[in-house]
Amino acid sequence: MNVSLQSLQAALSPLVGGSVRGAEDTDAVAGVRPQLVVEPGNEEEVSAVLSFAHQEGLKVLVRGGGTQLGFGFLPTGGDILLSTSRLNSLVEHAPHDMTAIVQAGMRLVDLQSALSHARQWLALDPPLGEAATVGGIIATNASGPRRLRYGGVRDQIIGIRVVLPDGTIAKAGGKVVKNVAGYDLTKLFVGALGTLGVIVAANFRLYPLAVASRTVVLPAQDLAPLCDLAVRVNDSTLVPTILDILSPTTQDGTYRLLARFEMEQEAADDQAAALVGMAGSLGATAQTITGEAEEPLWSQVAAQMDAGNDAETTLLLKASVLLTEVKHWLESLQSTTRSAHLSSRWRAHVGHGIIFVRLSGASAALVSALEALRQVATSRQGSLVVLEAPPALLRQIDVWGTSPALEMMRRLKARFDPQGTLNLGRFIGGI
Repeated sequence: MNVSLQSLQAALSPLVGGSVRGAEDTDAVAGVRPQLVVEPGNEEEVSAVLSFAHQEGLKVLVRGGGTQLGFGFLPTGGDILLSTSRLNSLVEHAPHDMTAIVQAGMRLVDLQSALSHARQWLALDPPLGEAATVGGIIATNASGPRRLRYGGVRDQIIGIRVVLPDGTIAKAGGKVVKNVAGYDLTKLFVGALGTLGVIVAANFRLYPLAVASRTVVLPAQDLAPLCDLAVRVNDSTLVPTILDILSPTTQDGTYRLLARFEMEQEAADDQAAALVGMAGSLGATAQTITGEAEEPLWSQVAAQMDAGNDAETTLLLKASVLLTEVKHWLESLQSTTRSAHLSSRWRAHVGHGIIFVRLSGASAALVSALEALRQVATSRQGSLVVLEAPPALLRQIDVWGTSPALEMMRRLKARFDPQGTLNLGRFIGGI
């Protein structure tokens, strides 16, 4: 569509009640700046925008809270940025059924606050900023440390409403935890990075808030004993909600294993004591943190992975490996960073094998290190993706790596979005 910005704005404005504006530099997605930003107020307006874009051959990028816009390849087109910021309501909360229906643009922190009045929560805790929205979390399949106990997005979501690239409004799943058997199309949109449709609402199962919490901190000068202990914990009857090992943050080179138990108070005390006993000699320096001291501790843990100096070139990596391979991959990370003169901070969720790494240093060294670390992961049934990278570096690296499911994903993209309307080029294989 070869028209002026004013003509395009005039065409779109009636479709979204006038919520259209020219894009600014802050609206760029991985360095690609769209022409316009539209903010639909309901799924019908989303449908109208996508139908218009589909008919006119326009490319649409989708934004929730903007916390993960650096994830994925550079877009190969972006005329319109569709923001879900006005789709921000808790549609329905059924406390007795422990389910909720949420619009995609609602911030996770706001949802948790609303649910907390009924002593319930959505059991997702991805390491994202407060602006993170439910739709963005679904689209990126983002998860956090409590995935160990509760699973990820695919385990929590029971239904979804999406607008397909041609404007068709579709739904899948239902409002109850146990749905009729059949094709689970809901999960098709989880982790698809908005390439198959715009998520407008989702149904979730909920969990009760924990009555009590205990955090055991086990420091060690060597990584191996903590990794070995984590494997034993995973094979035991202990049920931590979080089981992490952290990279050293001080010059003394101390690693820390943190285990959090969230349950009834007596059970939490028993589980914490059992872990200290299982740790053997490591348990001599163990600390059990309770009460008001816990949240500051976990806030510090989260802050460890925050972005570093703006002058640094930095990659944020996500490795997924088998539980028994965590130690091997972390040792490979340390060896690679030393030889390449890179710095790293990492947080290993040793209960479910996901490791987040912030790697900093010279661009050429980062590219080589990424390839080496991905090879270590994939050679042992794992994977490695890049969650954040500067736009200049995105042109030099493979964000996703390879996948045996790539051809199937291409067929799905061709079926759902034959004209390449949505988030074109961002997903694995450039789809």
